[in-house]
Amino acid sequence: MPEDDRAVRERVRRLIDETGRERTQLLEVLHKVQAEYSHVPRAAAEAIEQEMNVPIADTYGVVTFYDLLSDKPVGRRVLRICEDVTCSLHGAAELAARAERAIGPEGEPSPDGAVSWTRCACLGLCDKAPAALFAEEPLAPLSETAIAKVGEGHA
Repeated sequence: MPEDDRAVRERVRRLIDETGRERTQLLEVLHKVQAEYSHVPRAAAEAIEQEMNVPIADTYGVVTFYDLLSDKPVGRRVLRICEDVTCSLHGAAELAARAERAIGPEGEPSPDGAVSWTRCACLGLCDKAPAALFAEEPLAPLSETAIAKVGEGHA
């Protein structure tokens, strides 16, 4: 096993010790792992399986279901553009295209790893459409100017 995997497993074990081993704590553990590694690496899922008795398939089922989690590295800060009906009617597709131009391909971190962007499901900010989260903070209504600032690293 590579040394990096050992370090990840040991860190995840400590996070689980802090959080709890009950299956009901899985989402909280995954959020902590995501915050630390900018994704949920395979070694983390293996540690969760061993320490919490949650199969890797179940862990990745949760990771791929929730928009705030990822199984691939993302930027340290992520712009999440809502694409539900209300936001779509208020120009979310055009703003996603702007994000692609300003930040780069969807789901890929910028070259310095500082930022990435992705589409997501409803954020519950329909009254401020089009809506987004940036670094888990609401950014609504989202504008081309805000996206440009994110792309420049100034948001």
